[in-house]
Amino acid sequence: MHDATLAQEWYARLTDVLATRGLTLDAPGDAGLRVVVPWHREWGFYVREHSESDVARTVSSAAVAQPDWRAQEDRRRWALARLAEELSSMAEAFIHLISFENGKLLPAARMEVGAAVAALRSFANRTIPVESIRSEPSDTVEVVREPIGVIAAITPANMPLLMLINKLAPALLVGNVVVAKPSPYTPLTALLFEDLARRVLPEGVFSVVVGDARTGAALVAHERVGLIALTGSRAAGAEVMKQAAARIADVQLELGGNDAALILPDADLDSAIPLIFASAFSSSGQACVATKRVYAPRSLLERVETEFVALAERCRVGSPFDPDATHPAVTNGDQYRRVERLIADAPQEGGRVLAGGVHPSDEGWFIRPTVVSGLAAGAELVDEEQFGPVVPIVPYDDIDAVVDAINRGPYGLGSTIWSNGPQEHARSLARQIEVGMVWINRTPVPDPSIPFGGTKQSGIGREGGEHGIDAFCEIKVIGSRGEVDA
Repeated sequence: MHDATLAQEWYARLTDVLATRGLTLDAPGDAGLRVVVPWHREWGFYVREHSESDVARTVSSAAVAQPDWRAQEDRRRWALARLAEELSSMAEAFIHLISFENGKLLPAARMEVGAAVAALRSFANRTIPVESIRSEPSDTVEVVREPIGVIAAITPANMPLLMLINKLAPALLVGNVVVAKPSPYTPLTALLFEDLARRVLPEGVFSVVVGDARTGAALVAHERVGLIALTGSRAAGAEVMKQAAARIADVQLELGGNDAALILPDADLDSAIPLIFASAFSSSGQACVATKRVYAPRSLLERVETEFVALAERCRVGSPFDPDATHPAVTNGDQYRRVERLIADAPQEGGRVLAGGVHPSDEGWFIRPTVVSGLAAGAELVDEEQFGPVVPIVPYDDIDAVVDAINRGPYGLGSTIWSNGPQEHARSLARQIEVGMVWINRTPVPDPSIPFGGTKQSGIGREGGEHGIDAFCEIKVIGSRGEVDA
């Protein structure tokens, strides 16, 4: 049952923390943005939106700070490690703030903050690679990594802290400075982190601007921004690419996916189905790498559907302060209405809703984990990313046809394969599926050492690992003749 007293106490505490630090407004005013609590829509916070001139001043300040910052590698490593410690010391405030503005349940918010701390620590200790192409006594050629300059980091609502850190940490490590533009649905986490970072970073090295697409467009269009790193929708990615192309700016894009879970006839369903279900619904489907569609052999279809329905019927949507809640609210009203429409339209495309559906509530945007059967390629719920708690289970007779169907779609972020047979077959399928990441008998977890990203319209470039450092660098060749000093 929702603990209203505890929720009210945290709402008052966060309101005070944000107001004391000057991060929120008392009233909307002329330039106020209302951040709605998705599980209690009467509650919210007002945040000042930044104008185009604000964005221009912020980017200019960042450009001024960058030369000194790039010259101090030891200080950069110290700062990343220090940011990890500061974030860790304020973990409870961030956990609860994420739960208030995103709707995430407390365990999931706790995992996000922990992953962000781990990412900062990981990048603080990374080596910036230098490759030796030729190393003769009087003839050397090497490849070094140089900072790009000012990075625009445009981050999504679903992981307001971790997606920011995954861009910020590698960018700062190699000597860039960053101006972040968080989702207008969840700007408070970024603003609180900016406030924290002022105790560690020199002025101008990291700043946050708040607003809608117009604010983002002003940031992307600024001539001093050398790279735009975006996690968002395909439409947002296309718009960023168009603006960046006008001045030949670099882009690093993570644009979501329509990840398939491919169950093979020899899969161990006892272990596979709970993991696939968790991947599809644990964040109410609001994750880039969430399972978005399930392909089951026709011979196993009835069992797969039955077990999905049984799991769905045990779920309970609720607030972060409901200890019985297993699944959170949808983060914003626009996405709630889109998922609601997809569920309503499914019968018109031949589908049957086996479990779940909209959970009527005057307080929040709640949709129960929803399982749909009977859909095929061509249905919107099969072909497009729903980014919400509804998943189709699609039967198949021919595994090659399934791989072809996956590859014909525009997305290419990730996929999972479930098989209890020889690994060679699953690995062969993994090589055939045109995506950036394939996981066999497991689902992905946040890990800063693993490259993350997709192919086709799921994005350009990678975050994480060594490739994630390269995304924020210019590659420079230095060749020389003559004796090199030892």
